[in-house]
Amino acid sequence: MREIFLVAANTFRETIRNKVLYNILIFAAIVIVLSISFGEWSVFARVQVMQDFGLAAMSISGLLLAVFVGVGMLGAEVSSRTIYQMAVKPISRASIIVGKFLGLSLTLMLNFLLTALFFTVSLLVIGGSVNAGLCAAVLLIWVQMLVIVAAALFFSTITNTTVAAMLTIGFYLIGMFNDLLDLDKAQQLGPLFAGLIKAVSMILPNLACFDIRSQVVYEIAIQNGFIAYSILYGIFYAAMLVCASAIIFSRKDL
Repeated sequence: MREIFLVAANTFRETIRNKVLYNILIFAAIVIVLSISFGEWSVFARVQVMQDFGLAAMSISGLLLAVFVGVGMLGAEVSSRTIYQMAVKPISRASIIVGKFLGLSLTLMLNFLLTALFFTVSLLVIGGSVNAGLCAAVLLIWVQMLVIVAAALFFSTITNTTVAAMLTIGFYLIGMFNDLLDLDKAQQLGPLFAGLIKAVSMILPNLACFDIRSQVVYEIAIQNGFIAYSILYGIFYAAMLVCASAIIFSRKDL
């Protein structure tokens, strides 16, 4: 555990020095500020527009952080051979992967806390309020981004930085639309094709289960136990990807 915490602390220090992190924070802040002016032109209440844009800004900034920082870190270290120095020390390769995931998760949490703070202040300024549903939405977005960070590390262990970034974005897009697959219609194409579609839908994540933005903005009731289920699902899926990354990286010929 000490090895993991050392790698995580070092990863956190490296990422907070990355200029990309601050550019992403500035981007999220600009979107939130613009949402105030967009509310003046919308038929919906300003608070609803603010909530919608604020949660969307957190989701997009988290995705950008996962792609540019998460993919770039391990890929750049392998390309520049700096990871060789860490791998030859008495630190297991699995500890390196787990430590980097925890370090990136801490960076992601810091990004979300700062964005959430700015979002909360802006919301209160225009007369809005913070409720349990809004807090749950922010928490689920963070869990969703943990899955994306884990996917970014996974793809970084099997390919180069550019391809890993594209695969991570594709992983996010497919996961967001995974629940739209119509398995009933797939049955009409034959049992083999239907079985393949069902297997793919089960393997790929259902990232839409982390998106309760519409329920929060339009005050729609959330099913009991849904939030707890989504959190456990996200943690399990992220852990599965991190374990797979550790196995692949442990067998990788450096």
